[in-house]
Amino acid sequence: FERVKDNGQLAIKTRWVYTEDLEQSKGCKLKSRLCMRGDREKDKDFIRADSPTAHKDTLKLVLAVAANEKFDIISGDIKSAFLQGRSLPREVFVVPPKEANEEGTLWLLKKGAYGLIDGSRMFYLELKDQLEKLGMRNVSGDPALFTMHKNQKLIGLVCVHVDDLFLAGNEEFQEI
Repeated sequence: FERVKDNGQLAIKTRWVYTEDLEQSKGCKLKSRLCMRGDREKDKDFIRADSPTAHKDTLKLVLAVAANEKFDIISGDIKSAFLQGRSLPREVFVVPPKEANEEGTLWLLKKGAYGLIDGSRMFYLELKDQLEKLGMRNVSGDPALFTMHKNQKLIGLVCVHVDDLFLAGNEEFQEI
């Protein structure tokens, strides 16, 4: 984000969201996340917010292919995913939380953030770009499924559900 002087721009508020993660090996882990009030954003009805997520049948298909091809399976979660999305195509001004002690200042967001109408879409589009740069191709029937081929042979798959990834592939795919 960029700090800008508050000149009366339309700005959305923020709020802190607190969660507890119970991990058996680590006990209780407290987490906090600053969320934007995207529901208060100007022209929110005209902001494209769809973001593909894998269908359960797609996940079953990936598991079946992985078993058939003897692929290794890895699942993972992308940390702070929405903060790693594409740059925003519009100006979004945010009132900093009171803890920031920035009276008379607004934050001009550069990228998507938690709570924005299109936060998950901005992340998905950036992830899609990065997967395609690695040589993966989007499956036409499910935009949340990507495949990688080498010498016309399938070597790996990536199934996307918001910020969770499910990967299946051979050793060569895992090195990428």
